[in-house]
Amino acid sequence: MIGVLFAVGLFFARRILRLAIKLAFVGAIVFALFAGGLFGWWRGWFETSTAKEQRPATQTNQPRNSNRRPAR
Repeated sequence: MIGVLFAVGLFFARRILRLAIKLAFVGAIVFALFAGGLFGWWRGWFETSTAKEQRPATQTNQPRNSNRRPAR
């Protein structure tokens, strides 16, 4: 009787361990995506198109004027 209970306990323990490993793997992927998205948002990598349109366009191909005062 004890041997049967031990075998059934091992069977369930193995199934629970497999499930725990799968859940840990999925959780690690979800956490990595969340942390990467949060870090990317914090660094400003992800912006909407309206935020880019509100910035003034810089013109780099114009000749530099030596008489112009620097911006404050």
